[in-house]
Amino acid sequence: MNAKDSVMKLFPVLFGLLVFSAILPSLALEITTLTCNGAVNPLGMDEAPAFSWILSADERGAAQTAYQLQIATSLALLQRDEADLYDSDKKLTSQSIAIKPENFTVTSRVRYFWRIRVWDQRDEVSAWSEPAWFEMGLLNDSDWRAHWISAPVLFDWQAIDGRRKKIPKDAPPELPEPAPLLRKEFTLTKKISSARARICGLGYHELYLNGHKVGDHLLDPAFTRYDKRALYVTHDITSFLQQGENAVGVMLGNGWYNMTSRDVWGFDHASWRAQPTVICQIEINFADGTEEFIISDKSWRCAPGPIVFNSIRQGEWYDARLERVGWDLPRYDDAAWHAVREVRGPEGRLCAQDMPPVKIHSSFAPRNIERIAQGHFLIDFGQNMAGFVELTASGAAGQEITMIYAEKVRDGRVDQSNIDGLVASAPFQTDKYILKGEGVERWRPRFTYHGFQYVEIQGYPGELRPENLTAFAISTAFAQHGDFSCSNELINQIQHNARWSYRNNFVGYPTDCPQREKNGWTGDAQLAAEAGLFNFASHAAYKKWIRDIADEQRLSGEVAAIIPTAGWGYYWGNGPAWDSAFILIPYYLYLYTGDLSVIAAHYEQMKRYVDFLGEKSDGGIVSWGLGDWCHEKTDTPAAITSTGYYYVDAALLSSFAQLLGRADDAERYAALASDIRAAFMGKYVDLEKGAVGNNSQTALSCALYQGFLQAGDAEKIAKNLLNAIRMNGDKLDFGILGAKYALNALSQAGYADVAYQLINHREYPGWGHWISRGATTLWEDWQGASSLNHIMFGDVSAWFFKNIAGIQPDPTRPGFKHFYLRPFFPDDMQWAAAQIESPYGPLRSEWRRSADGVQLVLHVPVNCQATLELAGRRHKDVRLDGPDGIDFQGDQDGKLVYRLSSGSYRLHVRD
Repeated sequence: MNAKDSVMKLFPVLFGLLVFSAILPSLALEITTLTCNGAVNPLGMDEAPAFSWILSADERGAAQTAYQLQIATSLALLQRDEADLYDSDKKLTSQSIAIKPENFTVTSRVRYFWRIRVWDQRDEVSAWSEPAWFEMGLLNDSDWRAHWISAPVLFDWQAIDGRRKKIPKDAPPELPEPAPLLRKEFTLTKKISSARARICGLGYHELYLNGHKVGDHLLDPAFTRYDKRALYVTHDITSFLQQGENAVGVMLGNGWYNMTSRDVWGFDHASWRAQPTVICQIEINFADGTEEFIISDKSWRCAPGPIVFNSIRQGEWYDARLERVGWDLPRYDDAAWHAVREVRGPEGRLCAQDMPPVKIHSSFAPRNIERIAQGHFLIDFGQNMAGFVELTASGAAGQEITMIYAEKVRDGRVDQSNIDGLVASAPFQTDKYILKGEGVERWRPRFTYHGFQYVEIQGYPGELRPENLTAFAISTAFAQHGDFSCSNELINQIQHNARWSYRNNFVGYPTDCPQREKNGWTGDAQLAAEAGLFNFASHAAYKKWIRDIADEQRLSGEVAAIIPTAGWGYYWGNGPAWDSAFILIPYYLYLYTGDLSVIAAHYEQMKRYVDFLGEKSDGGIVSWGLGDWCHEKTDTPAAITSTGYYYVDAALLSSFAQLLGRADDAERYAALASDIRAAFMGKYVDLEKGAVGNNSQTALSCALYQGFLQAGDAEKIAKNLLNAIRMNGDKLDFGILGAKYALNALSQAGYADVAYQLINHREYPGWGHWISRGATTLWEDWQGASSLNHIMFGDVSAWFFKNIAGIQPDPTRPGFKHFYLRPFFPDDMQWAAAQIESPYGPLRSEWRRSADGVQLVLHVPVNCQATLELAGRRHKDVRLDGPDGIDFQGDQDGKLVYRLSSGSYRLHVRD
């Protein structure tokens, strides 16, 4: 027998083995994603590391029972199985998120390498993960060698002398100084191993090295209360530097640090206000093991740049004739430039920006260009967005192009009447570009953004073509975290609008609207937080903003209505429905991510806030604060909604105390919650009649949603809510608070079909009515009289995930360690699908109608469990794709209950 014959005889055996191995599940767990403090390979951290990982497996029921974590000073050491810094050995636990190693300390500017392996339910160990790393930033004030520097208060004293002698007494205020350029040259004589730049340029900055902008960040750093905290950004600049001559340049904008515009919130009177300033520290490590620091100090030079005006509220004006070509390159002649000033800088502590930066996420060509007159055009981009327009043009030097941004048009012109009333300075949302007259010129603003769908352009040279304009939409660059879609296109459009409004209103911090205010309204933020956490990986951005609230809170415990604030928001606008963001959002972070750190970090300040509410209450009733804002017809007394949040805050604080091991506090605040409930029930609830307060849809659903009622009593109130809706022609009659309460309360009471009915129509009032009027985002009010880009009605998106797809987190096992699947099948819907990236991996719930029922496709992440509940079905009508991993728990209160271990499932449910 020759070799060929031997192979041919063995072929059937080999083929059979291959087929057999292909159909067997892989027994070992696979580690797919490693994160530290919620990020993959984070650079410039200044908080202690917490490690998480995601697992995958081919079989059902896969779970981690133990892990081993190793940390080393180099990749080579890990690869040699030498963990010189930390080795946990085998830890018996299923925990795979937010692992904080004991007795492990970190040092500034050091990169650490780590890896993980796990044991499964059979005690079989996985392979080691691919190594990951994290790198620390500056942990101590003494690590900063750089100094805060600033341009002169005035660049040209002679010019201002001559100009002011001619100014009429009633002249409007002068423009502030142009945005400064700052630079320094330096020479590196050794081979570069690595380099970092750490920079905080206020209000905003752009960093340049050797003629190139560093990174794709926009509007860095994120807005904070600068006299309490300012954020620095770390960049890996190894590839930007060269052996030999180098140049570093910084362009500064005003941002919120130097608010020049007059607005009703008084940011031009902020305690931190000062001229733009920067601190920059470049750290270079050489191949020979030595290092060198290039720091901002008196040796830098500065000059006025081509941005002659910039305001986050008003816009940016750029004179291309004033460009300084080569200013960020070596050997540039800066002899005529000015010396910088070393300044005190902001009073706040420098902290790492540990959240995603602002970036461009979408771009749009014009949908329509309408010519108004010579050089005068109206452009529709088809989508309401937060961002700006980039233009290209050719023309004579000195030709001025003006771009005016708005959400609406009237009589063929942009209409800012719904958004410009609260900013006294003019013009509003307007960019200007002055050509230098050198061929094709391309420009977009750097230190502002606008809320718009339409742009009116004046002074454009020649014919404007679609390729001459691009609209860029920007937001905090959190990754897409979830997706929902279905066969109902109206529902899909509402979901689209909610996602766009959420992104448009998160540009470094959560805002109410991206045009009129750009303010961090706490009420809008807490109402939209669950929708945000379902759709986007926004947890790190919320963590930063909760620190902002803590920085602002008064010693009394009171919290302002907008965060950050220059002081506005205490005499009006705040109250429990708004301020409770300080308690609710940390709770949502814990519920959706399993991260307790935000609660632990701010627990004492949360107590101070609840105690403050106690001082404002009268026998457990809080009448202070805004109520059901932008209600349709019926106004609900604010005391009902404010007391509802007071109750929830106290109850949550009690549960936080339990989680943190503070038994006395847990008992104290549980008792307080009980007293508040008794006061609310005694003052507002008539159980015999099923009535709450004025029996508005908001009052009734508040009692249900906020948890005041026992199960039997809740049914009476729910039926009265149904009657209130029916008496209103089966239409909604609530504002932003009721919008969250009513949909969820109806679903929890078993009336998801009624909640769906309130959403699924195009008549006034409702989300669908906005769409019938052309909306591409959510609006501020049902009538459409104000902002057309608000997020405060955005919890409807979370309702889609929680009810149509049925994905509901379990507060007792947060982060989707265990969750519920309670899908709702609307009669007019053929299919629905949702997926979210849980901390443990992808979680999926899909269903599709078939000829005789519904097909379900479900996926439970490794290391997790789920409970599936099917209302109004019989167990004999449910066909499973195999018994493994699914356990029928019985028929409970008219629902079939199944326990699912990790894995993928297909079920057929017959009608």
